[in-house]
Amino acid sequence: MNVMELELGLYDWSTLPCRRCGSAEHVPEELLRMARARTSEEARPRNIEFHVLQESWATETVVPVARVLMAGLTDGSISPFARRHFLELLWSFVIVDDEDLAEACLEAVRAGVWSLYEEVLSGRSLDSALFAYWLLKEVETTPHRVERLLHVARHLLPENLYEDD
Repeated sequence: MNVMELELGLYDWSTLPCRRCGSAEHVPEELLRMARARTSEEARPRNIEFHVLQESWATETVVPVARVLMAGLTDGSISPFARRHFLELLWSFVIVDDEDLAEACLEAVRAGVWSLYEEVLSGRSLDSALFAYWLLKEVETTPHRVERLLHVARHLLPENLYEDD
């Protein structure tokens, strides 16, 4: 068992809402499928978007999903493709229209803040680094730390990144 599976087991997914199905019971398998993916196409979320999130409208299921995604980022065996999709989903969760859900997702991200620093500093992927950087700018309680990250890791972020991003 890994940390992501440990986190998945904390929730009764059959009682959580889904926009398309009777419940979010299918979500754990979707998250595990994404985590095991070895290509970008395989890692693409299929039963998350339009199920727990549709554009900027979310169900309360985004909160446990955000916690699971953050746990997944601690697993070094997850492919760069899966990591990128995990981070993109997390970004979409923290900007949902429901302020309470967005804040709860921010708290989930904040709990794993060092995983985001590691993502930027790893140099694995410009896209992943960018999503991690954006998330850090939203959750970091010590702005000087993000400034320092930008100073030491600017070369690991996309060239068109503006300091306002």
